[in-house]
Amino acid sequence: MAVDTHHHFWNPARIPQGWMTDEHAAIARAFEPADLEPLVRAAGVTRTVVVQSAARDDDTDYLFELAADLPWIGGIVAWCPLDDERRARVRLDELLSRPKLRGVRHLIHLESDPHWILRPALRPALTLLEEARLVLELPAVYPRHLGDVPELARRHPGLDVVIDHLGKPPLGSVRMEDWAELLRGAARLPNVRAKISGLNTVAPRGDWSAADLVPAVRVAVDAFGAERLVCGSDWPVALLNGDYERVWRETTAAVEHVAGAAAGQILTTTATALYRLDG
Repeated sequence: MAVDTHHHFWNPARIPQGWMTDEHAAIARAFEPADLEPLVRAAGVTRTVVVQSAARDDDTDYLFELAADLPWIGGIVAWCPLDDERRARVRLDELLSRPKLRGVRHLIHLESDPHWILRPALRPALTLLEEARLVLELPAVYPRHLGDVPELARRHPGLDVVIDHLGKPPLGSVRMEDWAELLRGAARLPNVRAKISGLNTVAPRGDWSAADLVPAVRVAVDAFGAERLVCGSDWPVALLNGDYERVWRETTAAVEHVAGAAAGQILTTTATALYRLDG
């Protein structure tokens, strides 16, 4: 049993994915539950969390539509206009009526301002998330965003902040220690958590394995402990450098190698509690 806390669904013909470029040609098609369900079942994954991929209300509505009658999709991380208090309040009122809502994410790595998440205009909406006990997920891509996480967490101590993909560590490079120091700094705030996910897309191309992921996983486990880490596939983005079976197998192998007996907590227990997957 395991929980995949990070995957996406999209259909670019129906809802444009503005971040896609020529380098995403391999995944520039529809990916929906029928594509993923046999893969998670074969991997022993029993519950998942689907995460927004476009800064659009219709993208979020599409996720709720797909997940409505599928018990294996336990939660949804939606999009909400965090920089507009009035719109955010109205939209959150709508989303909170939907049982599978578990969090909100904005694609901060696509904003020209690397400190977008710290803008004063966002504070009222972030307070609303805090009051609603919703997770805030951050695609905090190294090196532009990780340094802002401690300040954000201090401003909103009741808000669970989740760093997606461990902040995209520069695997195999001399910059790993700088990334590690930033991740450790974020981990010093007790309301910050992180996802061991998406590492294969920053791994060496081709014949990567769990051994390539272990250095980043070791830093994460040391900084956060098993009680503040979860695991995800980042499917279908993961297909840019692997397939679901390989990505899940090697990622969990890295977690088991580093965390030992605590691996089950990362793969199941922490995720179940953080995303309230037990109802």
